[in-house]
Amino acid sequence: MIDASAPASLARRFAHAAAILTAAAVLLIAGVSFWLIDHQRAQANALLQEREVAFHATTVGHNLEAVVTRLHEVGTSPILATALVDSAGKETYLTPFLHGLRQMNGIPLRLLFTDFEGKEIADNGVPGFTDADMAWLRARLENGDDRATLQTGPDGGELLGVVLLRYQRTRTPEGALVYKVRLADLKPTSWAVLAPAPVGRKATLPHEIAAPVPLPPRLAHVGLVLREDERRLPLPLETSGPQYLLILVVACLLALVVFILAARLAHGLTRDLRRLETFSASLGDDIGTQRAPLEGSREVVSLARALNRMLDRLYEQRARLEEERRKFLQLANNIPQLVWMADPEGNIVWFNDRWHEFTGSPPGSAGAAEWHRYHDPEVLPQVMRRWKEALASGNMAQMTFPLRGADGRYRSFFTSVAPLRDEAGQIVQWFGTCTDVTPLERAERAVRYSEERLQQGLVAARMAVWERDPHSGQVSFSANLHSVFGKSWHNIAELQKLVHPDDRQPLRDTVEQAIRAGGEYRATPRVRRADDGRLAWIDMRGRLGLGADGRSTVVHVVAIDITERKRAEEALQLADRRKDEFLAMLAHELRNPLAPISSAADMLRLAYAGEPRVKQISDIIARQVAHMRHIVNDLLDVSRVTRGLVAVARQPIDLRRVVAEAAEQVRPLVDARRHRLDVALGEAPVMVDGDHTRLVQVVANLLTNAAKYTPEGGHIEVELEAADGQAFLAVRDNGNGIGPDLLPVVFDLFTQASRTLDRAQGGLGLGLALVRKLVELHGGQVDAASAGLGRGSTFTVTLPLLDVKPGSEPVFEKLPETGV
Repeated sequence: MIDASAPASLARRFAHAAAILTAAAVLLIAGVSFWLIDHQRAQANALLQEREVAFHATTVGHNLEAVVTRLHEVGTSPILATALVDSAGKETYLTPFLHGLRQMNGIPLRLLFTDFEGKEIADNGVPGFTDADMAWLRARLENGDDRATLQTGPDGGELLGVVLLRYQRTRTPEGALVYKVRLADLKPTSWAVLAPAPVGRKATLPHEIAAPVPLPPRLAHVGLVLREDERRLPLPLETSGPQYLLILVVACLLALVVFILAARLAHGLTRDLRRLETFSASLGDDIGTQRAPLEGSREVVSLARALNRMLDRLYEQRARLEEERRKFLQLANNIPQLVWMADPEGNIVWFNDRWHEFTGSPPGSAGAAEWHRYHDPEVLPQVMRRWKEALASGNMAQMTFPLRGADGRYRSFFTSVAPLRDEAGQIVQWFGTCTDVTPLERAERAVRYSEERLQQGLVAARMAVWERDPHSGQVSFSANLHSVFGKSWHNIAELQKLVHPDDRQPLRDTVEQAIRAGGEYRATPRVRRADDGRLAWIDMRGRLGLGADGRSTVVHVVAIDITERKRAEEALQLADRRKDEFLAMLAHELRNPLAPISSAADMLRLAYAGEPRVKQISDIIARQVAHMRHIVNDLLDVSRVTRGLVAVARQPIDLRRVVAEAAEQVRPLVDARRHRLDVALGEAPVMVDGDHTRLVQVVANLLTNAAKYTPEGGHIEVELEAADGQAFLAVRDNGNGIGPDLLPVVFDLFTQASRTLDRAQGGLGLGLALVRKLVELHGGQVDAASAGLGRGSTFTVTLPLLDVKPGSEPVFEKLPETGV
């Protein structure tokens, strides 16, 4: 307590001494305070930078967790389960579904959907999987291991992972969803380094801050570390040079004033109060580290301390408010929705960064005119009406409307608006979010379109589908069920009533056997339609699988009305049988008059041997009867072969002898048309197991066909060789050839090329049909080839060779008259 009776000189000396000490103390405290503040600022900057790097690492971990979680949700999607058994729906729903997964949280993603063997089914349209990646995938499928791995790709480090598709019916994976993410796409900043965590030591470099990435449990074994150069990180707290200088100047001035005015201490007792008032006046909106000096009288010091405590509380409150504001802005700017705020009257005062990015508007712009111009003019009146209703009622509102983006195209947004009220219940602010639902609407339209196309296809194909619970018998079926069965039914008992009594029990046994075995079934019962009573053939195909919930077991059934096909098959079978019967009857009826005609011709030749004209007519009749007999014999042979009445008497024979005898038979026709016949049989026997007579008939028919379709003076070649356990007999000619329209059906019955004037011996087109039938009876095949009309043709007969022991081959004698 100051003694008022102290001499003025002592007071003056005390004032001078106090001034000197005060000035020195102020300067010393200022210097120490500058050092401490700067040291604490550096430590705070380092701590904030470490927290920023840790935040970046946490962001990477959250992104990876979102990607892994989403991909496992995709792996359980019924779309993939359906795609494993329904390859026809790939372009309809699988490809659009996977193409919607090219990015997750803004991270580019390579995605590939495979079956249980690692074979590709579909991807998301982003290439990049290598053979090594597919080998890794097959190893994972074989071991049932769904752990991800880190590898080095063409663009740096990559995270390669797989989601194994397991279902209740099997223990092994039925498919896989393999994905690949470049580590470079996960980095929050361009200078950051994302790499595997080092083992046993810290691999940080000078000026580098490292933070482990918190990975989700499915990726915990990978281990990632995020490293950033602290020199490239922004300093949260800049050097407060001007404030330091101001404090230094104030401290120097204060020391100078105290020193000069120490002599007038008695008159300056109130000066400390004025200094405190000056300090209070110097405080503006920016409350920093300035504090009132604790000097002067006890009253002034007490006031200064109270003021400093108030400033401390204000600073703390402002720091907390600034922190909350920063968190709010960070949250609002990082979520994918467009966020905005409005005052109680509905005037928008703030948009988040996502709004400005989508609309292309400059940051900071707000107001009615700002957001009105991004709405569809036709929809804006409805939006304003709903907005005014919400303002009037003070209740939460939700609506969906289009917004125009920076690219000029409209996208659909789901908007939710909610009021913020104070303690008295008054609205102080409105908060709104706009969520882009365009992909969802497109997906819904695609699903509806796919369902409509499916229903149209089912109706057009006279097909119905349903799912049946094997325990309860309840059925959920397609809308067109009545078009196949004449009615819609809800349990399997109603279907059993429609099934023909003779097919009812076999159908029930087939279905129950498939359910017990957990497999598939196919049945073709007859069903009595409920509307008109017609008997219909229904092709039913069922398969045991999972229901729509992914847990229950149901029977998936497809039913196709094949009544018309059945009737057509029966009609074809009846026509074929009648055709065979007609050929047999025709051959027998034609054969009966041939014998008396031939006998009559012989009698005319004998009775009128001296009459040249009668002899000529008799010869003509005899030739034509022989030709007719050949045609009738071919008809009989075709009829017998077609009906399965021909049996071949097989024995070991040498094809060389067969070719020689056939060449001898057709020699008259070849000579008559002045053809050159070359036969190459080889020296070694070509043994087959066959009917000698029938094989001679085969070769003779082929040679006859070549002679008929080759102009006079043509060339016919016959080549026989053996190789790889097969005998190959080729008949080539340089005749008329076979057109491309006739080549596929040249071996069918009654198939014949167009006749010309020089081909009087046309025939009925039975020879080649009989050749094919007889060769097939011997276990072989016959093929025809031609380079085109006028370029000749080649017929090749292939027969299996007969194993013959050395030394047991028959001796083949040359036939001079045939040139063989």
